Amino acid sequence: MRRTTFAFLLTLFLAATLALSYILAFGSGEATCIVADAVRLQVNGIEYRIPAALQPHYSPERALPTRDYFQNNFRTKQYCQSPQSPPVVVDSISFPMKSLIAWAREDADRAELVGIFPLAINSSLRANVPVAEGGQTTPDGLFRKIVQGPRFEITSIEPIFFGSMINAVCGPAGTEQPSNQCMIWGRLRDGSLVKLGVLDTEKPIDVWPRMLRQVEAFISSMAIGVR
Repeated sequence: MRRTTFAFLLTLFLAATLALSYILAFGSGEATCIVADAVRLQVNGIEYRIPAALQPHYSPERALPTRDYFQNNFRTKQYCQSPQSPPVVVDSISFPMKSLIAWAREDADRAELVGIFPLAINSSLRANVPVAEGGQTTPDGLFRKIVQGPRFEITSIEPIFFGSMINAVCGPAGTEQPSNQCMIWGRLRDGSLVKLGVLDTEKPIDVWPRMLRQVEAFISSMAIGVR
């Protein structure tokens, strides 16, 4: 009797194990995830190959499946993309601050990427915002500052970013330490917009030329076939 009961329980256990394995493998309806080392996304016809370590966000989120991966109690995303599949067309790409800081600290030539948030590439064909007339030229002669109450605008006098002008809108940041937050807009040669957010206490205007060069190099290093 005991042997019969044991055999029955063992059979039941094996059946349950097989059923659970089936559910885990197929029950979710998801295909096997081929984890990508570089995420291939396309904005405005330009392909970007982005190291997965940068943990890029993109819109729409459903464009490329991901799965959570836990390592040393930290959650990261794994991107499910086969090397043979075409790049995924998206409307925008952005980079989390934490991942960007870690990436920047690996190389002194990326140092000015620290403190930028957001940093995004957007396919929107947003029209250039008219910049107010007047203002004062900055001491380095590269920018013009137009003060409008507590807010102010900054525009480059000559092309400074991907061969184009930049303009920024700045205003009180509401941080504990008095600071202005500046949202800087630039345009890539394909027409995409680049948006950078900085605090002027961390990124005073005299470091903007170096920062913009490093952002340009950062984006160019991921863009395929673009010089």
